[in-house]
Amino acid sequence: MKRWMLCFVWGMIFFQAPVVDARDFLKEIEAHYSEGKIDDALEVARAFAEAHADSVGAHGFLGTLYAEAGQLDAAVAAFQKVVEIKPGSVRGYRDLALVFARQGKISQALSALDRGIGQSDEPALLLAERASLNSDLGKPREAIADFEAALKRRSDFIEAYQSLALTHIAVGDTLSAIAVMDRGLAANPDNVMLMVNRGGVFHALGMTQQSFSAYRQAVEAAPEDPSVYRALGFMSAEVESLDIAQTAWEKVRDLAPDDLEVRDALAQLYAARGNFDASIGEMLGILERAPDGNLVRFRLAEVYVAKGDIAQGKTELLTCISRAPRWIAPYKRLALLYLGEEKVDSAGVIYEKALAIDPKDAEVHNNLGFIYSARGDFDKARRAYETAMAESKDASTLRDAQGNLDIIKSIQAGKMRVRHILVKTEIEAQEILNKLKAREDFAALARSYSIDPSKENGGSTGFFSKGDLHPDFEAAVMKLKPNEVSGVVKTPLGYHVIMRVN
Repeated sequence: MKRWMLCFVWGMIFFQAPVVDARDFLKEIEAHYSEGKIDDALEVARAFAEAHADSVGAHGFLGTLYAEAGQLDAAVAAFQKVVEIKPGSVRGYRDLALVFARQGKISQALSALDRGIGQSDEPALLLAERASLNSDLGKPREAIADFEAALKRRSDFIEAYQSLALTHIAVGDTLSAIAVMDRGLAANPDNVMLMVNRGGVFHALGMTQQSFSAYRQAVEAAPEDPSVYRALGFMSAEVESLDIAQTAWEKVRDLAPDDLEVRDALAQLYAARGNFDASIGEMLGILERAPDGNLVRFRLAEVYVAKGDIAQGKTELLTCISRAPRWIAPYKRLALLYLGEEKVDSAGVIYEKALAIDPKDAEVHNNLGFIYSARGDFDKARRAYETAMAESKDASTLRDAQGNLDIIKSIQAGKMRVRHILVKTEIEAQEILNKLKAREDFAALARSYSIDPSKENGGSTGFFSKGDLHPDFEAAVMKLKPNEVSGVVKTPLGYHVIMRVN
């Protein structure tokens, strides 16, 4: 069942109440509603209905506001008043049924639709609503019959063709679905939306080529209609025809620059394809029209980071924080950027602010544990990892926190951890040292040159206690500070280059 719309009674009101008086009420209601003051809007709407007790529009508007406020019993009473005043009101019965359905009173919703169908001179809309409800109830046969009855009364009922076709698809009747859309086009050969919907039906059936053909037909019929390119773009993106999607969405942007959903999709497509400048330009265009679009701004920060402009990425995240100080995502992303720059203290400050927003965020506790351990405060690190495990709601964070906690326990137990590269000759070991001095990555060198099984882990030995390894190896480790690299160390296994991890 479709959700009711606030606008549905606007066209009715001026025929049901004195025009000037109605406009005064409506102006005040709209002002309250636009400011989110639903209670004040309701108070004025009640006064409107009392002043115009015989106005279908006034009671319809009141019912809609009650429904928006979640006062469903009051909404039912208002819509019942509508159909009492005007027994043939299609919209009155429709919205009464919608509220009953929202309350879970399905039999009463069906009864309201049945009464409306019997009393209205134009029952097609109510037949379609009953069909939708039957479809939701898992009664496709009844739904199909009602959609067919609606189309028998109104051959130009475009939405009914689409819904009927989708109902056939739901029960696996592909041929009937296609036949319905063909029938709709035969009755309405110039209806572009029906062409678009036909493409959507082919797409739902997995018939990609036929879908593209239908959309091309729509484009030829309405080359300046942005809704056609919009549908083509989203369908193309779903089947990963990204060139077509990009071209279609660019056309929407040119024809309807205020379609921010499409522009956001286009910006994300540009970013996914590595066209960062175009993505940034698109997102900035969105923010010019909707400066409070923090999700877009957050994605803009990510694109700047992907482009390598970390400073601008941080600036956008700080703007997100200033505009939405209780949204935790930009804090967490900003802290990660600081960690990437090895600005551990700055990251710690941001994470503490994030915890003030959500003290149970496992990811934040896990990363704070890393910061505490980097500072050598292993007790705080241990507590942070334990909290992360207790609060974790996904396996990845739990696994990460458990691994980090094991590391802290090993460190506190006096265990050591190193990376090493084992080679056969001293000359080879010296060459490794030269590569390290040239700032080559230790783990990568271990994977390439080491003859020890630890090469698969970038040379990591895991934790070991004193006495676990050869004395000469351990003696060399004990002389190193964390992240310091040894000279050439000889053991019976060969020649080692060692980097102490903790």
